Amino acid sequence: MEVLTFVLSLGTLYSIYVILAASMELEYGELGLPNFAKVAFFAVGAFTVGALSVRLCATLTGVALEGEFKLRSYYYATLLSARISSNPLLGLTVFLVTLIVAVPLSMLLGILASYPALRLREDYLATTLIAFSEILRVITRNYEPLLGGTFGAGVVDFLAWLRSPWRELTMLVLCSSLAAGIWFIQYKLSTSPFGRALRAIRDDELASVAYGKDVAKIRAWTMAIGSGMASVAGVLYAFYIGSVNPDDFTVARTFLVVLMVTVGGRGNPYGSLVGAATYLLLDRVMLFIKHNIPLPFDVNYFSYIILGILILVIIVRKPEGLIPERPPLTVKLNKISESNIIQHNTEK
Repeated sequence: MEVLTFVLSLGTLYSIYVILAASMELEYGELGLPNFAKVAFFAVGAFTVGALSVRLCATLTGVALEGEFKLRSYYYATLLSARISSNPLLGLTVFLVTLIVAVPLSMLLGILASYPALRLREDYLATTLIAFSEILRVITRNYEPLLGGTFGAGVVDFLAWLRSPWRELTMLVLCSSLAAGIWFIQYKLSTSPFGRALRAIRDDELASVAYGKDVAKIRAWTMAIGSGMASVAGVLYAFYIGSVNPDDFTVARTFLVVLMVTVGGRGNPYGSLVGAATYLLLDRVMLFIKHNIPLPFDVNYFSYIILGILILVIIVRKPEGLIPERPPLTVKLNKISESNIIQHNTEK
């Protein structure tokens, strides 16, 4: 039973990582926009769950919330989860409402965050977006009525009406279904005229403007779509963990997502799948073996060292990623052009 639970949990976490990697692939891999505020949009989804799930469920069930939210949120999350255990519709309502609120909010913030990209170079833009994500985290951390500050906030279990392992299996099916749908959207966008416009802007912005492409509009749409995807991952992650703490959403999470895209293959839709799997595999392996090695320093640092070395080896040996970029439409057009040239020469 423990092995089954571990496998189901691992699949759920992988699905969440795939959503994050797919959103970063669209922005960074296809458009070349270094969205180093990715954790901010991931956090918007999680923060929405932390701020609304207990309050919304309490409102729907007529439970009065008493005392400070930071001290009582975990208690009420447990109490309300018990109510959901006998009312599946209540749990599904909480999940859908938080998702419906989080995605548009994150998309709006993504559009606002796209405006600095019009005037700043990539290095200055990256710094600005990092500052944006930290500002959001610090505000949320210090405004205690929202998420309980450093205490964090409890999250109701919207699948409390299911018993283990059916609960874990249902969570896996839900997360994997959303991950598959989001990855498919990212794949279709990548292989569409919109995706070709993204790569054109990435490779030569000036030439794209000369050909009449509205760079500002394309960047805004891309940031909106990618940010909405990241918020879905945040909602799923909050329900998966069962609590939300602002200190969990640091800039380091953004770099992990960039890492997944870089290792998997920037500019290739399949790279997000491979990159997320590679990182998760390395992280789980290190989690198992690091406690069996006697070290004179914190064992967690050893995990970071080994993970960093393995990633550097991959990047040095395969700088284009494990799955290099191969635009399928470009390949087809090249084959058609070559066949037309051969046919033309034959006729002559």
